[in-house]
This record gives sequence, structure tokens and C-alpha cells, in this order.
Amino acid sequence: MTAYSYLVGGKENKVFRMISHNIDYITLDLEAGFFNTIVFNQSESEYGSFEFVNLDDYSSAQVRVLQVKSNWYVSKATDTKVGTEPEWLAVGRAENIEVTEEMVKIAEKEYLDQHKDIISRSGTRSVHEVATITPTSVVKQVEFNVFAKGLYNLRSARAAMEGMTEGRYLSSGKPFTSEVAHTLDTWSVVTEPNDPASGYITSIVSTFGLPEGHSGDPKENKFSISLLLVDNKTVLTYDYYIGDLLTALNELSDIEEKIVINLEIPERLPDVLPVGGSGGGFSADVDDWGDEITTEIPIM
Repeated sequence: MTAYSYLVGGKENKVFRMISHNIDYITLDLEAGFFNTIVFNQSESEYGSFEFVNLDDYSSAQVRVLQVKSNWYVSKATDTKVGTEPEWLAVGRAENIEVTEEMVKIAEKEYLDQHKDIISRSGTRSVHEVATITPTSVVKQVEFNVFAKGLYNLRSARAAMEGMTEGRYLSSGKPFTSEVAHTLDTWSVVTEPNDPASGYITSIVSTFGLPEGHSGDPKENKFSISLLLVDNKTVLTYDYYIGDLLTALNELSDIEEKIVINLEIPERLPDVLPVGGSGGGFSADVDDWGDEITTEIPIM
């Protein structure tokens, strides 16, 4: 885990950074004073799907997803971002942790006593418990189950979920107002036991959640799914406005990390002649989709 401790009320921004492989506690070597502390799992360099920003300042320390270029999804709005799916991240914080002069004196004396010569370097040091922090996940998941009939006509699926937050502030846990879209390129099929021609196509996407100021209006988040049929040329696209359904993300407890959204394709997938023979079959392949799909995402 990694801990950043920020001296409160000092004339200069003093930041102390500590990394530990111990998953139960982390020892902070601090000077006397009051500190605000942020703790998160792993170290900054171990993440590849998002970046840490402004870690030298407690109030503006933040994490935000990286911007990527999708091989199929574009937007008419030039400032719209497509964001990576964030890896699992747990963050905790404690404010006004007190380190007394007496704690510092004891630590200094023990250190000097144990390092007077090379023989006496081993030993124990007094540890003062100054705070208990329980990091909780800031990454949530949305599982989509889309019911469809005529699944034997389906070759591939892909989708985009718009209007999600770009990142979060580590000191407050609040989300950004800026938004990104997440793409869902990998899907699986679960057919009905008594009707193999019908069932669900499912996918899960990770996100930092809804942006600050989200009101729960359905149109604040659009979910667009495109289905490529087995003739390898017919593409059916369906739009769903799910801002009201996504508000369930804000109602998850600290130990809950996923909501489930069930949708339905409004029509049976039409029968088409498969490429290269008879019979259908679902594939997660997203090649040979033809022209790019262009959509406009509102920016708040």
C-alpha cells in the first residue's frame, strides 16, 4: 500500500510518502504536527489504466482514467473523451492525525541507540497507533444483460456507455464533473434453457461512477449497443437512456461493487443468410463492422 501524509498548517507544503508491502498497517516516519493522510492499495506505477495527479497537494490529489482512441467509437464533440476501464482501486483517508513531540523524541532516541555501532543495529522501536484507515473501492462495475430473440442470427456485439465521470478526488472521494464514455467490446451469450434461440448477451464495465451534479435524468447517460448479424453486413443499433438506472451506483455500500441493468432488444433479430454457409453463431470479434458509428455526447 502507499500512504501520503500532508502537514497541516505549515508554511510550506510538506508531503511524506511511504510504501509498504504489509497489508495490515504502514509505519509513518513523520515530524511533530498534524497531518492529513491518504492511503491506497499498491503504488502509483503499478496501475496502467489511470493516472494519479497532484499528489503533492491534499485537497487536489486525484485519480483519472486515461484517454484512449477506440477502433470504432467516435464522437462529434471534439472534447469528448473515451476513457479506459479503471483497475480496482481502494482509497482511505484520515484527517488531523497528531504526531506529538514526545513521539518524535522517543523515535529519535531509539534510532540513535540502535545505530551507535554496527553490532547493535537490530532491535525494536516503539510504535504509536495514530489512526485507523479502512480503504474502500472507488471503482464500481455495471453489468449489462440484454435480452434478445433470434440469437442464432447474431455474430458480434459492441456498445458504449456515455456520461461517466473521468475521475475522483482522493481527499474527498468526490467525482469529477468532466465525463468520459466507456466502450464494451467483449460480450458473452447465455441462452434460455427451453429456448436456445433466445437469451441474454452480457458484458461488465468498470467505472469511477457518475459525475458530480448527476441528477438522475435518464438522458444524462446513453447506452448504445450495436449488433452485427451473421451475414457480416447487417448492423442493428439500439439506444437506451439509463441515467435513472445508473443512480443505483451511488447507493452501493462500501462492500458492494456492482449493479445489474437488464435491457431488451425490442424486436426479434431478423433471419439473414450467414457468410460461408448455413447456421449462425455468436462471436466476440469486432472486425468487419464497416463504417464507424458517430454519436454526440453532451458535456456538463
